[in-house]
Amino acid sequence: MRWILIVGLLLWAIFGSPKSDIASWIWGDEAAPWETVDAFYYPDRNDLTKDRRSSGLSSVDACRTWINGVSRSFNDVGVKRGDYECGVGHIRDFGSMKVYRVTVR
Repeated sequence: MRWILIVGLLLWAIFGSPKSDIASWIWGDEAAPWETVDAFYYPDRNDLTKDRRSSGLSSVDACRTWINGVSRSFNDVGVKRGDYECGVGHIRDFGSMKVYRVTVR
């Protein structure tokens, strides 16, 4: 029985994503201590090709604070015309697209 557990843990460590899984289990939508948050603000919610970004933020709250400041500079208080995302725990890149453990608003 012990060998099955050991083999299972080894397979998880080799083929899985233990850091990402643990972060999801414990911290959910928040950033784990080893993760950063990237902020994306889109001034026009109908044109997501134009954005403003900030990388390496410490938390989702820091992302939302940054978004509020940037949206005010676009005269979009409360993000009524635009849209935003906070990407938590960057995992990998696919060309110009980034994949995160979780994306929240």
